[in-house]
Amino acid sequence: MAAITLQGVTKRYGNVTAVQALDLAIHEGEFMVLLGPSGCGKTTTLNMIAGLEEISDGTLLFDAKDVTRLPPHQREVAMVFQSYALYPNKTVAENIAFPLKLRRVPKAEIERAVAEVAEQLELTPLLGRRPNQLSGGQRQRVALGRAIVRKPSVFLMDEPLSNLDATLRLSMRSLIKRLHHKLRATFVYVTHDQAEALTLADRIAVMQGGVVQQLDTPEGIYERPANTFVASFLGSPQINLLRQGLLRPEWVAAGRDVIIGLRPEDVARPAEGLVTLSGRVELVSPLGSETQLEVALGSASVTLRVPKDWRVSEGETLAFGVDPARLHVFDAATERRIAP
Repeated sequence: MAAITLQGVTKRYGNVTAVQALDLAIHEGEFMVLLGPSGCGKTTTLNMIAGLEEISDGTLLFDAKDVTRLPPHQREVAMVFQSYALYPNKTVAENIAFPLKLRRVPKAEIERAVAEVAEQLELTPLLGRRPNQLSGGQRQRVALGRAIVRKPSVFLMDEPLSNLDATLRLSMRSLIKRLHHKLRATFVYVTHDQAEALTLADRIAVMQGGVVQQLDTPEGIYERPANTFVASFLGSPQINLLRQGLLRPEWVAAGRDVIIGLRPEDVARPAEGLVTLSGRVELVSPLGSETQLEVALGSASVTLRVPKDWRVSEGETLAFGVDPARLHVFDAATERRIAP
């Protein structure tokens, strides 16, 4: 296991800055997720940690040792890619064993290690097959096995599940989480998928424009987003962002222009202590266990998630309650959170 520290790490491509003066401390044994949209700098950051991208400025430390200029093979990291990156002419067993063969590990030790990893990942019946005989989920497990067999101090994963269908993503997500609990190695995981981030991470670094917008636990980021970008990026459906005319907490100073964030699930039947709003129901989308609604509030439209027993029809007027304590308030000029 290793602790990773990035101190003022910057990556430039000519006149373009992909990552800007990044300070990030990843704890030993932590599962850190770098989350953000395409082009936000998360993969570039991962590649700099791996040594696949040269750092333009700043310092990278593994356990307080400066590895900024160290080549990838001397960093004791293992990478798992979106594309699997398996050798098509090698069997599953040979793909998993490959890193150990490069290290000239004795054959008997390699066979023991491959058998142990294959059992962990339920690959034992597939050891004689080649990648073109495997499903996407099986190929990704082989790629994981090839990383695990090295027993690295750091696992680096770049969008490893994005090529899989929804069902496989769920099962692979569970497998990766179980592996982290078992191995207790340091994991750095890049994704644009908020569900993966919330499910897997000990902490999440939300990135935009090469800058970390917020670093916190999944709960902290969801419940206390630092700005409107973070608030909008996490949550499905997205948070409703409203100008202050519809909802205005009493403690906000008069004359201050704010944006109010309301999570779609943070509504209830009208009751004492709640702010009551009403609007015309424009769309009803049953989702089995709940119902998603689009409701017009004056010139604005909000998305709500309500229990399936609300029995709402399109075109009717719906009254609903909002707990003021569940509102997220942001400064309209800076779009940064105002702590209630």
